[in-house]
Amino acid sequence: MRTVLGWLQRFAFLSVLLLVLTRLVTACTRIFWNTNPGLKIVGRNEDYVTASHPTLVATSRGVKRWGTVDSAKKPSSISWTVRYGNIAVYANNRFPNDGMNEAGLTARTLYYLDGDPNETIAPDDRKKELDEDHWVSFVLDNFATVAEAVAAIRNDVYIVSVQGKEGSGYSYATPKHLALADATGDSAIAEIQDGALRIFHGKEYRILTNPPSYEEELENAAKYKNAQQEQLPVSWSGADRFVRADYFLRHLPQPRGNDAPTAYGFMYSALGNVLMPAGLPAPEEDRELTKKLVAALTDPTETYGGAATYFQTISDLTNKHYRFKSLIAPSDVFFDFGGYDFAEGQPVRVIKRIDEYAQQGWSGDVVPHLVEIKGDIYDQDIE
Repeated sequence: MRTVLGWLQRFAFLSVLLLVLTRLVTACTRIFWNTNPGLKIVGRNEDYVTASHPTLVATSRGVKRWGTVDSAKKPSSISWTVRYGNIAVYANNRFPNDGMNEAGLTARTLYYLDGDPNETIAPDDRKKELDEDHWVSFVLDNFATVAEAVAAIRNDVYIVSVQGKEGSGYSYATPKHLALADATGDSAIAEIQDGALRIFHGKEYRILTNPPSYEEELENAAKYKNAQQEQLPVSWSGADRFVRADYFLRHLPQPRGNDAPTAYGFMYSALGNVLMPAGLPAPEEDRELTKKLVAALTDPTETYGGAATYFQTISDLTNKHYRFKSLIAPSDVFFDFGGYDFAEGQPVRVIKRIDEYAQQGWSGDVVPHLVEIKGDIYDQDIE
């Protein structure tokens, strides 16, 4: 009986793998600059074949949430009331993949090609279910530090993948790593390996890209610790981007007077060394998947022909400041936590298609452009 069940599980796994790989490919880079005294910032490149209809969402304290939108699963899922107001980018109006909260904790997910597409840890009677498309909001809503978030991920929940709608041209049920950072400089990377949760917790975990596994990334990067610039690998593979990001982070100069805008500029320059320019052929590891994903898009205007860095973000954990830069904009826009009211009772507010802010003629502070919605973002339709 166990043999039959094992075969069926493997068959199911392979079926999901084929389904996901025909629709999904992405590459991203996260850089945590926590070695600069008095200023802790995180930079992120979102590399994909579209911007995934990003919605910028401001969530106030007191909002009630569950770890799933499936009403049948709510009794077994974790639930919570938002403790920390936060701002996050939600792909397709549903999946938060980048953001930070008012306590100075930031979280983001990156694609993990070597992960199990089911992204599921075996159910545990002692824990509650958390659907993967709620992973970032669970962290940002509930915790002020990396240590608190890590403890909850280890002890309170098990992660379950969620498939996107068939024919939607997009699925957010992908293998993911989760990257966390806080204002003290603490950091953690979490990923699912062979059905088990692996967490790398410590200030030394500053870089994250994509495949291979995080242990392999670290081992490979260690080979280049004493490399000269001309010896750096130059491809856009996850392993090569990891090495370059690590190199340029280690060589970033300290801004004079610890000036934050200068630090943002330095971070964008580091991100620029690992971004994927529009029109760049996809890395070999992603090439076939990119072709399939582009071919499956229901709206051809959503892509510029292949993989690119469709947006970048900067989270200033010291000054509580969040910046967003779109591929189709000449400059970034920002959200300043000090100028926003996250008090309980305030509605959830959003900016749909935040990537098109330049086409709306917007610049600078985006708070005036936030629009109140009825209910929560998870009550809205997938787009």
